[in-house]
Amino acid sequence: MKKLIFTLVLSIVCIMGAMAQTGAKYLMVKAGYQTEAERFGIGVEGRYYFTENIRFSPDVIFYFPNNHTTGLDININANYVFPIQGGFSLYPTVGLAIINNRFSHNGHSNSSTDLGFNLGAGADYMLSGTSYLNFDIKYTFNDDDFMTFMVGYGFRF
Repeated sequence: MKKLIFTLVLSIVCIMGAMAQTGAKYLMVKAGYQTEAERFGIGVEGRYYFTENIRFSPDVIFYFPNNHTTGLDININANYVFPIQGGFSLYPTVGLAIINNRFSHNGHSNSSTDLGFNLGAGADYMLSGTSYLNFDIKYTFNDDDFMTFMVGYGFRF
């Protein structure tokens, strides 16, 4: 399982590096809450614009333990950005999720990995030409459906 996750993350980084020459790139740190497992998480998201409105936005989120279960989600999403006046933009999200949970208590451990489908929406507010604030909400459909709320700070590089 660790090899699969490592290979997937490495592939995403290579793809983003190969495409980096043709569009705007952003990096965002974010924090939020996952409803089903009732736990807080922190993560990082990359953004690559294919066109002015269409972007690719993979992320990795670590969820702090709750009820002896830790999580690590990898999401591969796409957004269509609708610019609004005053530096605001709104976007719908669609994508895939790899959900990894690890239970560990009293010397016993178990892990599981599931695939899911993401559907959501978000908003960005540009603070300057190179930095922004973000809020997004995403529903993940899988065996244990859940909603995720995230806030973040990003910058263009």
